[in-house]
Amino acid sequence: MTALERDALAWILGIPDSSDFVEEYLGTNWYHGKSENTERFADLLSIANLDELLGRFGVRHPSIKLVRSGSAVPTAEYLWRDRMVDPARVAQLFSEGATVVFGGLHDRHEPARRLCNAVSLQVSARTQTNIYLTPPGSQGFRPHWDTHDVYVLQIEGSKRWRMYGGGPELPLKDHKFDPARHQAGDVESEFTLETGEALYVPRGWMHAASTTDSTSVHITLGVMSYTWADLLADSLSELVDRNSSWRENLPLGFALDGGLDKGLEEELSRRILTLSKEMDLHSVVPARAETFVEHLRPRAIDYLKQVVHADEVSEESRVCWRPGVPGSIELRDGRVALISRGREVDFPSEAKTTLECLLRGEIVRAGEIIDGLDWLSRRVILKALIREGWLTVTEES
Repeated sequence: MTALERDALAWILGIPDSSDFVEEYLGTNWYHGKSENTERFADLLSIANLDELLGRFGVRHPSIKLVRSGSAVPTAEYLWRDRMVDPARVAQLFSEGATVVFGGLHDRHEPARRLCNAVSLQVSARTQTNIYLTPPGSQGFRPHWDTHDVYVLQIEGSKRWRMYGGGPELPLKDHKFDPARHQAGDVESEFTLETGEALYVPRGWMHAASTTDSTSVHITLGVMSYTWADLLADSLSELVDRNSSWRENLPLGFALDGGLDKGLEEELSRRILTLSKEMDLHSVVPARAETFVEHLRPRAIDYLKQVVHADEVSEESRVCWRPGVPGSIELRDGRVALISRGREVDFPSEAKTTLECLLRGEIVRAGEIIDGLDWLSRRVILKALIREGWLTVTEES
């Protein structure tokens, strides 16, 4: 297991452990993760990767947008008629001072996908990435706040950041930033984010950034956290579907007097008092957890190869649970169910130790798994897992 997989937040911020950060900063205050290691994020992304994306894979708008002086560059300036991005025009506009924004790169760039998956698994939330390629001496967006937490990873160059007062407390996704209504307060801090450093900005915190005298590449990783309000809404929705009394009409004429009818208030209060007993968190929470699991879609390029060669697995084969694939086991009526991404496969109870060993995510030699099974029995389990896409045979040691 890599450092990113063990503690993604600590890996991003360059700290030994994320527990103190979670206790003191998460959701309440920004945090500057300093580092002298300029190569810390070198394997995540490079300008060469962005060039390859532009020139080789054929990207369409809005996967790429351009911003100049805080305003969107008209798409007619860099799109062909079929809305494909013209790489040469993008490069020219960049040279003239435009910032290039690559949206959803985690869907097309494997290191960014692994980063998102690791964070999603740790915090139980959906994640996304935007990549900003900014020319020297330029500012992308004016002071603003976001409706989700953001982790900024400085890949190349540096940026000057300003943190302002005046933002709302814990805005939800419907509380959109409006520059006409939401004005930045006083500058509370100003600092430079150097190559290899990271910044955490909680939702609602007003901020702005500008480049220094060098080109900047940074990743913003957005975390769409699940809130108490979301849990309440999901629980109420599930209850309304299950209990028809919540679907009854309000009394006729309840609004005619223009005020709050006492009987209406009393009845609503009575119903609210029963909610904690009526809501079924045992079904709501697992259902929501499943949406997080579905969000973690591994994009490997060897599924067919693994299945084709599943029959060749031997005692000398090195096997490993596929990275980024969640899995859990449950004992049921003398059998063990392996559950992953909404799918289940039943095994004999004797397979429990084998499955527990593989779920640890370590690379092991197939013949050396200590599970009390003979090789032929274990081989049946391994082949089934390979065909499900959960286990992979690897050349790594």
